[in-house]
Amino acid sequence: MPIKNIKAFSLVEMIFTLFIISCLLITTLWSRSLFDIQLIDEEYEIKQLITKFNYYKSKAISNNESITLLFFNNSNRVQVIEENGDKYSFKLNKGKVINIAKIQTLNFDKNGNINHFGSLILQYNSHAYRLIFHIEKGRLRFVKI
Repeated sequence: MPIKNIKAFSLVEMIFTLFIISCLLITTLWSRSLFDIQLIDEEYEIKQLITKFNYYKSKAISNNESITLLFFNNSNRVQVIEENGDKYSFKLNKGKVINIAKIQTLNFDKNGNINHFGSLILQYNSHAYRLIFHIEKGRLRFVKI
């Protein structure tokens, strides 16, 4: 059987086709995983912020004194004022407060309860998250907008 009558890919054509397929697979999988990493990083930062708020709640309970958190629009800083007079602030990593609803100040009392219910809208990169404060027992949660 002569070689010219075989209807199949030659070795060079096969290698070239496999190269194109592998390039397409790598680019689609790589871009998807980068998006997932960014989303996971944003949610990690939000969970770290919630952990920090829970720390201040626990500190208010353990020290038997109130702790006040002050939020500012279009800022990445949160001011902390303790009942004993200590004042300091912390920075929101990679994000900022873009809207405050009903809660300019958040006060954790000596029982860990908060004085207001409300929410903050936080901007991380291109995504916005709503941080919702519940008045009973100082619980909070976040929702991606």
